[in-house]
Amino acid sequence: MNAKQFEAFTQILKQTMKYFKWVMLAAAILVLLSGVYRVDSNEAAVVLRFGRLAGSSPQTQVKRPGIHFALPFFIDQVIKVPVRTVHEKEIVTHYGTSSGFVDEDIARNGYLLTGDHNVLLVRAKVKYKIGDAVRYALYSCDAESAIDGILSGELTRAVTHAEIDAMLTSDKARLSSDMMARTQEILDGLRTGIDIVSVELTELVPPAQTRQDFEAVINASVDKETKIQQAKESASTVTLGAEAGASEYKQAALSDQSVRLAKARDEIAQFNGVYEQYRKNPGVIQNGVFRQRVSEVLGRMGASVILPDGTAAPVIVLP
Repeated sequence: MNAKQFEAFTQILKQTMKYFKWVMLAAAILVLLSGVYRVDSNEAAVVLRFGRLAGSSPQTQVKRPGIHFALPFFIDQVIKVPVRTVHEKEIVTHYGTSSGFVDEDIARNGYLLTGDHNVLLVRAKVKYKIGDAVRYALYSCDAESAIDGILSGELTRAVTHAEIDAMLTSDKARLSSDMMARTQEILDGLRTGIDIVSVELTELVPPAQTRQDFEAVINASVDKETKIQQAKESASTVTLGAEAGASEYKQAALSDQSVRLAKARDEIAQFNGVYEQYRKNPGVIQNGVFRQRVSEVLGRMGASVILPDGTAAPVIVLP
């Protein structure tokens, strides 16, 4: 290499070093800016520094909404968690095929057996949110799959201990509440940081092959309840009528009692009056009473009595 070539090479090297410094400076600025991040209003953020949680307290470990700065991406990893968003997940593990038919291939056809040996297709909906951003970021790699598996298992456990009639009526709300509590307990044990908001059984239906028979049983049950209600209404009407009749008889008896008591008191008063007169003049009262009684008897007989003068016996004249 001659002097002229060496000088040209030196100029090129100087120019390259000059631009390289600017490139390095720009790269350094970009690296620094890569650590700037924004947390939205419905989010919280957690920073992992070389895979370890950054921050010495819960207050410093969780980043609230706003603009924050982290070390370059090859040092810090920022995980954003939607803590204020309510998520929905539909559970169709036990809902069978889209046609509603249960076939022989159980692996691709889900269904449940109830405690009284009925086949049932169940669809549920779960709502959940993230209550602990740190636990969710560290331990929940696939929240939806975890919830699906846990809730499907709890559905199996609950339904196999219940009767189908109760599930379709009075026990439906209790079943949902029980599954929600049990699912939350398991999620807490796994330290997922997920809070279950609600569990709803959106559909409980029999397979299409048995739907006609199932509906016939339901209709018979409804008809039974209707007839029981009609019988109760009829019994109530008859009872009310009997009570009204009994009240009328009782009132009539009380009225008759009052009349008889009044008559008895009047007769007692008359007797006492006659008795007092008898004590004073026995012969007069006895003769008068005798005549009165004989007159009453003869009056009922329709006979007439003629009393002659003297000692002759009286003459009774019959009609």
